Amino acid sequence: MKFLLGQGFLVIMSVIILYYLFNTTEFLPYLSEGEINWQNIVVLIFFIATILVNMTSMLYILINKIFLRREIDRKLIYSSLKIGGILFLGILIIVILNFLHILNIYYGFGALTLVILLLLVI
Repeated sequence: MKFLLGQGFLVIMSVIILYYLFNTTEFLPYLSEGEINWQNIVVLIFFIATILVNMTSMLYILINKIFLRREIDRKLIYSSLKIGGILFLGILIIVILNFLHILNIYYGFGALTLVILLLLVI
């Protein structure tokens, strides 16, 4: 339960910080010269990764605890973090490929859904 409380705290703090950053005028993706502000983009990706990995991990643990009646142990925690990390990397790759106009975002999410379903079934 300490693990779930810690993850919940991380998610809440990340959402609060992102809410604050989105409401400031200095947190923009572009500089005044029109160049990309990579520092703000990296901060945004970091907080979104924190939220996504922890929410996925919490959901996975709660499903296993409530529906499958499994005990929360290290193996379950590691597998939940692994699934959260894989989901984040998949979404990050889709967004990067969409940004570079290589892959449409809808086709990317469709392919990611198929890959995740195949990983869970096989």
